[in-house]
Amino acid sequence: MAEYEFDVALSYAGEDQRLVLPVVELLKDSGVEVFHGKERETEMWGLDLVEYFSEAFSRRARYVLLFGSRNYVDKWSRLQRRTALGRALEQHTEYVLPIRVDDTAIPGLSPHVGYLDLRVHSAKTIAEAVVQKLAQHRAEFTPTTPVTAKSVAALVREKPHGWEYLLYATVVAQGLADLQQKYREHFLRYSPRNGIVEHGNGIDLIRDRNVLLGEIIKVAVESVFTADTQEAAFGRSGEPGDADRIVHLGELFVRTFDEILEWARGIHGTSYAHELARAAARVQARFADRQLEAMHAVARDLREVADTLVERLTAGERIDMTVPLVFEVEPALELEFKAALDRLSR
Repeated sequence: MAEYEFDVALSYAGEDQRLVLPVVELLKDSGVEVFHGKERETEMWGLDLVEYFSEAFSRRARYVLLFGSRNYVDKWSRLQRRTALGRALEQHTEYVLPIRVDDTAIPGLSPHVGYLDLRVHSAKTIAEAVVQKLAQHRAEFTPTTPVTAKSVAALVREKPHGWEYLLYATVVAQGLADLQQKYREHFLRYSPRNGIVEHGNGIDLIRDRNVLLGEIIKVAVESVFTADTQEAAFGRSGEPGDADRIVHLGELFVRTFDEILEWARGIHGTSYAHELARAAARVQARFADRQLEAMHAVARDLREVADTLVERLTAGERIDMTVPLVFEVEPALELEFKAALDRLSR
């Protein structure tokens, strides 16, 4: 991992300095190493400033704290902005930490990036968010980091704000990534043959599968993803979570997802001598669609939120870590299944 001389470099327009300086002082009081051009004029004396700032922003600082405003966009600070955004694109990780001074859009910066706002958040809040971001970095834990005892221990040691969410998001995202091919195949209505051949009308087998899916649902709703189990893992409000329980709950999320996939996969992998039995079974397999889609969307959202976790929590956003249990059948699909069974029973 690259080591940096500074924790953060400041990028702002001179006209906004009075708004920025309180943040700078609080960062220094917190022990953050700050690159502040206004304080390095002696060092810059006689140097090519283009090269100097390019070096500072691209190699010497871990993060750039970018204070976006109309003044900022209009000024020569566009050099700092381009250097910072260029590095952010190159390393494909968060690097620019934007702070709004007004509503001016910053060219080259995605509107989907998490912002803090000087009009809403105090200098103290912003400084604390930077400190939390640095703690997250020191843990060397990201949604792409392998979940090992060592990586979890580092995360728990540093305890950046929202570390419980980051840990859970990582376990879920990585687990579902391993199941991505099976997930795609489910919606292609494909599974390799499993060697099971149904010679009759398949009604008993269909009933058995309904019972099995019902048990998967019952265990998930009544035992695994309850308010009590989630509180035991993530902790009550204001209390730290339990890392082992969080990892276990994330693994159970993935295992439940896989159980539902395997349930439907068993249907698609079975061979049916009776065409109407095959048709009814294929309709039944679609009972899994809504829950799989909902759980897959949760994993995607967890992954997207994790990168901007500190900003979102600092901004007061409530992060919901509960599992959506959508275990229900759409009325139209239920009618289609009933009609398929009626044809099979004649």
